[in-house]
Amino acid sequence: MFYAKPNMTTQPLKKKDGFESQKAIIIPRNVILKQCIGNEIVSNLYITHIGYYPKASYHYRKRANGAEQHILLYCFDGKGNIEINNINYRIEAGNYILIPKKTAHVYQADGIMPWTIYWVHFFGTGADQLIAALDNYKGYAGFGEERNVLFNTIYNRLERGFSRENIIYANLCFHQYIAEFIYADKHIASDKTVETDKVEEVIDFMRNNIEKTLSLKEIALAVYLSPSYLSAIFKKKTGTSPIDYFNQLKIQKTTQYLLFTNLRINEIAQKIGINDPYYFSRLFSNIMGISPKQYRDNRFN
Repeated sequence: MFYAKPNMTTQPLKKKDGFESQKAIIIPRNVILKQCIGNEIVSNLYITHIGYYPKASYHYRKRANGAEQHILLYCFDGKGNIEINNINYRIEAGNYILIPKKTAHVYQADGIMPWTIYWVHFFGTGADQLIAALDNYKGYAGFGEERNVLFNTIYNRLERGFSRENIIYANLCFHQYIAEFIYADKHIASDKTVETDKVEEVIDFMRNNIEKTLSLKEIALAVYLSPSYLSAIFKKKTGTSPIDYFNQLKIQKTTQYLLFTNLRINEIAQKIGINDPYYFSRLFSNIMGISPKQYRDNRFN
């Protein structure tokens, strides 16, 4: 396609793609059908398109009816604007935005400082739920180099072809990649001041007191909350009660003792604050599906 050079009489250029050093992969529909939709491991959340546009001058895209997939766009450098359902979002370096599928949108790079963006189109029932749970489409993710390394890992694996192994590997990596954005506030300390998260504080308290038997009241008192309020916010955040979560952490610690020590089972129970070995075995079996002895016997299988 030919693009005229801008001058005093021409309109600013608008380009969907065609940027120096750009990278993009579009996964064929037959591969999506066979390797993604038909694959129980990744069918809930999988990539359909992925790319990288550096210094994308005149980058512009308008989709009146939206895209068939959800879109993640991460601005690593420069600036741009995105309009979603007639709401404008100014995007600067460190920002990301998630655009829901079938949602009208327009985006373009800044005319003076064009953005450098990493972008992914993705689909699946899990993807739908992820997007539906968002409070905001736009967020701040900072500049973690590990995230870009992960992007390149995904891209390079897909570039090697669409075998079942490559598709599974790339999409399992993508689960982590998108989590790095949606839950970025849990990992950014120097880039952005984050309010103390009481649920995370509770979990840290539990982990540091794994050898104790704690009541809900004692846990709530440690973080200066009422038991009822703690229960409400904790279950909303984790999907389970504080005590059930504490027991899960205890059993998680137990598995490490079973795998890496020769401690007797009743000794392990005491180390995680449970004095009744029969209760300990029932709790372990309920959570892990097998007894502590079976778990230890199977450790090398």
